[in-house]
Amino acid sequence: MTPGHPPGWAQSLLALFLPARGRDGVLGDLLEEYHEAQAPTRGAPGADRWYVRQVLGFVWRTCLPWGVLVSAVMIARDVYDLAAPTADFRTRAAVTTYLCISLFATGGFIAAWRSRRALSGTALGAATALMTCVVASVYALTAGQLLLHSAFAADPQAYAPLVAADDIPIVPIVILGTLAGSIGGAAGRTIARGARRIDLA
Repeated sequence: MTPGHPPGWAQSLLALFLPARGRDGVLGDLLEEYHEAQAPTRGAPGADRWYVRQVLGFVWRTCLPWGVLVSAVMIARDVYDLAAPTADFRTRAAVTTYLCISLFATGGFIAAWRSRRALSGTALGAATALMTCVVASVYALTAGQLLLHSAFAADPQAYAPLVAADDIPIVPIVILGTLAGSIGGAAGRTIARGARRIDLA
């Protein structure tokens, strides 16, 4: 980290989540606020923490819609399993998996299209996957406790699908989200580059 400047990794991360048009302005405004208002009053460590909070807040707001969508798919699947149990969950698992992959890839595509950077899709996919894991884990723990103290407790098979959700496959979700976001990001960057060439022609 260069003295008198915010953490380089935070600047690079923020750049991935900003649209290409207007990126320099946002980065410049935040840097100006860092130097002129935050560093003099908070000192370098406090100003660095402030800057990181701004970046993480922006990343959170950008990824939140995708995290909500993916989490909703996973939760809806668990609720459906509870309401309509079946002996073969493979078809439902496949539908859920491919739908989540599509959402990660779409988010990555849009992020890369806006930023004109393929790595933006990777970053969005990874961040959204982490967000999904947190939401799914909280949901699983809460649902498991509620079901244990509900009328369903007399019939373990009735709430087994939701209780099983307590075992969230965090690593596979993060890998899946990152890979799908990367693929979407590569596609978004490629198409955005082609569109730009058409505009220039």
